[in-house]
Amino acid sequence: MLSVREALAQVLRSVPPLGAERAGLLNAVGRVLAEDVRSLRDVPGYANSAMDGYAVRHADLARVPARLRVTGTAAAGAQAIPSVGAREAVKIMTGAPIPAGADTVVRIEDTHSEGDDVLVEAHGPAGSHIRLAGEDVRRGATVLSRGRRLNPADIGLAGSVGRTLLLVHRRPRVAILSTGNELVEADQPIAPGQVVNTNAYALAAAVAEAGGIPVPLAIARDTREEIRDAFAEAARADAILSTGGVSVGDFDYVKAVMDEIGVQRLFWKVAQKPGKPLTFGTLGGRPYFGLPGNPVSSLVCFYVYARPALRRMLGHSAVHFPSLEAALTHDLKKASGLTEFVRCRLELRDGRWTATSTGTQSSAVLSSMSQGQGLIVGPPQESVLRAGSAVRVILIEAEAASEEAPF
Repeated sequence: MLSVREALAQVLRSVPPLGAERAGLLNAVGRVLAEDVRSLRDVPGYANSAMDGYAVRHADLARVPARLRVTGTAAAGAQAIPSVGAREAVKIMTGAPIPAGADTVVRIEDTHSEGDDVLVEAHGPAGSHIRLAGEDVRRGATVLSRGRRLNPADIGLAGSVGRTLLLVHRRPRVAILSTGNELVEADQPIAPGQVVNTNAYALAAAVAEAGGIPVPLAIARDTREEIRDAFAEAARADAILSTGGVSVGDFDYVKAVMDEIGVQRLFWKVAQKPGKPLTFGTLGGRPYFGLPGNPVSSLVCFYVYARPALRRMLGHSAVHFPSLEAALTHDLKKASGLTEFVRCRLELRDGRWTATSTGTQSSAVLSSMSQGQGLIVGPPQESVLRAGSAVRVILIEAEAASEEAPF
């Protein structure tokens, strides 16, 4: 069997970034740029006031208080603004263009009005409180670089430099194929021997959280025909996740159908717990993940392998969840010879993170995954992790990412 490290490396070698598409600003947040973004204009486009006050000539302020005649007002957005001559001032609002002849703005709190005049009682050096044209961005300058994940400030910046369409990597459409005679949907009554199709809901949410577009398919029953038809539909997506049918039971037909339709299987089984019977391959160049049927196994395998692959398809360089070192609060038995991912709660105590198991580690108990914040990475060479020992913990944190794998 492959190690966890070897399996992940094989997955990432097989998954290139998707092609690019144009997206409007409101649809580009969170996407990854596939181009450098250059400014189409100077920002700001004209010299303007950074304060409410008076636009003046600094030469007229040699002695204070200085009495100046107010000849008009300059408001933000104004087109016609009086110029400033000797011993004159124009009342100006924040953002308004600087009048011709003025080279300084005096704050309103440093002045006193007397009829049509203003007394300047204090001031700064020449050029005070003026934002120069191009002070933020010069026309032609690169403001955002290829490979950047766009945040809200980036979207505003792109708009300010005149870019309303951005070239970004496509979001992968991810088919979610659930197999099993025992599965029913969440809103259906459950008869003896049936279970809710939990994996479809959890994986669809995980795909969306990773930035992909989930495409849940109808449940495929345990027949070759239904599974083959489901694969034909799934093959129209950019990536495929199937759950169940990859073990060794009499009705586990997924592997057989994979061979029939031409899936290039790159590995089956990884030395880990949970999720040992993970299958990975490609179908027409699209990544295919055959995830185990148990809900915890399925979600753990998604987090460790499929999520990094989807983020690579989205153009990200940081594709992994981050990890941290924590002190184990209790002895923990684990499977010898396997990398075991143990659901845990994290707590900061006296400046150090501690990790505590969420309880039962059964791969069918999804509540223990919901209650935790991370996965302890139990090394394969260990059978017992001792209380107080330092362990590596994968942080299940949607907004965080790392370029380094946690094992």
